[in-house]
Amino acid sequence: MELGNVIKNKRNELQLTQEQLAIKLHVSRQTISKWENNETYPNLDVLISISEILNLSTDELLKGENNNVVEKISLDVKGKKRYKRLAIALSIIGVMTLSFLGVLSYGHHYQKEYIDLINPFLKTETSYAIMPITDKPIPKKDIYIQTDTYGNGFWQKVYAGIMDKDEHWAMVLHKGSYVYSLKLIEKKYWGYPRSKYETLDYYPYDLKSKEPRTSSWNPFH
Repeated sequence: MELGNVIKNKRNELQLTQEQLAIKLHVSRQTISKWENNETYPNLDVLISISEILNLSTDELLKGENNNVVEKISLDVKGKKRYKRLAIALSIIGVMTLSFLGVLSYGHHYQKEYIDLINPFLKTETSYAIMPITDKPIPKKDIYIQTDTYGNGFWQKVYAGIMDKDEHWAMVLHKGSYVYSLKLIEKKYWGYPRSKYETLDYYPYDLKSKEPRTSSWNPFH
């Protein structure tokens, strides 16, 4: 006998309505009706409650001709296990992705050059910078690299060689804060529009001002 018929016969024997049984099992009357018509089946926890309320053993509930509920429950359990494994895998991937983006964001904001270098979301760009005038090579120097027409950009330490007063501007090839190369140019080749009042003179980074070297936490640009 199929499970739905077993439940229905025992319910009628105990003179319980579908509504009364539904209340005892904390489900809807429609759910009871679907069980009894073998449209759906209860899960394992509910089967135990049905067994107790209807005074039936689990063997009586699950055994009989055409009663394939055991197979269905087995498939349901396997499906839930697969879902759980998938959920765990997706959670791990999610945590790893967020961690990776966190590292990229940290590296971009704090100008960790080699993190920007491996960042797959950053593009290699050409920007412009004003170099200090000097007649001898100097060690790494703070240079403001302007990345757009509006003067936005970031401070970065770059090596500065001998700079002539007529050629102390530079094209900078970079990926985020990672500078690939720097090419000196004349003032007339400065790549952004400027007003007649802009002299394009070098000015150093002011440590006292606490000006951020870059304000961007966005690892995508």
